[in-house]
Amino acid sequence: SSGINAENGENRIGASEHKMIKQAFIKFVKPFMDAAAKEGAINNERRTLTALRLDLDAAKNRVRAAKTADEMKELETFVDEAQKKFDEQYEICREVLEERDQANAEMVVHLEDLCEVQVEYFKAATELAQEMCSKVLNRPTKGKAPVRKRKDSSSDEE
Repeated sequence: SSGINAENGENRIGASEHKMIKQAFIKFVKPFMDAAAKEGAINNERRTLTALRLDLDAAKNRVRAAKTADEMKELETFVDEAQKKFDEQYEICREVLEERDQANAEMVVHLEDLCEVQVEYFKAATELAQEMCSKVLNRPTKGKAPVRKRKDSSSDEE
């Protein structure tokens, strides 16, 4: 019967662990994976902004290198177009980064949730282990092998 008690206790600890893993995935891992996926999109927007800045710089350099006023005026339309594209992309990047900052603040809440899930699990596992230990140590021996005395771990250190 003590073997059955131990098996039952281990099953209950396993169920508690399974619940903790499931809750940790829902409350932390999944939101973290979603945030990491968005980070790739942010990097793409940044690369696009960098490319548009280089295009704008090149257009400005062409204007500076122009030899006539007509050529300069014609090239300035390219600068205006490049500036407009750059400004639009800059605004997109700014919005995406603001969203990421908000998401990072939300990740702290998800981290707090993970901590709570772990505390609940370890509390339940400790209680189940103590219950199982109590049942095993307090079993009726009825003529079986005598219960052996356990050494106190603190006396081993002395």
